[in-house]
Amino acid sequence: MPRRQDPRDVFLGKAAKRLKDLPPGAVVGTSSVRRKAQILALRPDLVVRDLRGNVDTRLAALGSGEYDGIVLAAAGLIRLDLRNRIDEFLDPAEILPAPGQGALALEVREGDDLAEELCYALHHPPSYHRVRAERAFLRGLGAGCLAPVGALAHVEEDGTLRLEGVLLTPDGKGFIRAEIEGDVSEAEELGLDLARDVLEQGGREILAQIR
Repeated sequence: MPRRQDPRDVFLGKAAKRLKDLPPGAVVGTSSVRRKAQILALRPDLVVRDLRGNVDTRLAALGSGEYDGIVLAAAGLIRLDLRNRIDEFLDPAEILPAPGQGALALEVREGDDLAEELCYALHHPPSYHRVRAERAFLRGLGAGCLAPVGALAHVEEDGTLRLEGVLLTPDGKGFIRAEIEGDVSEAEELGLDLARDVLEQGGREILAQIR
């Protein structure tokens, strides 16, 4: 796993340049149930509508006036050299990204020692441990990648891994947000432990509603 790109979500506006500056009733486009739920939890006065297609199609929809703003992953825009289109990086304290967002995994042919060595030369352990924790949280909830679940881990210089996770109802009216920390060597266990905490705090009921 190479060094992770910025995992945050970003806001692109038609007139307003920040999500909080949108007027009540403004239309925000996103393809993600997770983003929709967190936007509505933050701004229940907004209208969130589906936004499909590749990045160019979504940018065109914003330009045509169909939406007052759209929310995308920072990593996709940065990798396409479109960072200049970003108006606001959304604070993870308010909107957590999808587990593993911004990360890439390299896959090589089995038995190809040269390819494996090249991959390990690109390997970035902190990114790897962060993603392991986030994906373990998702797996521990028994939720799929399309569920309204957000997670973000950080690895400190002293080897401490701090993981935040959230599970929401699709309308954003109900959510459980929690965090945990421990040694980076226990990344996967921390993710599973956090999932258990969220389930015990009412997460099972939320998941039952979603299903």
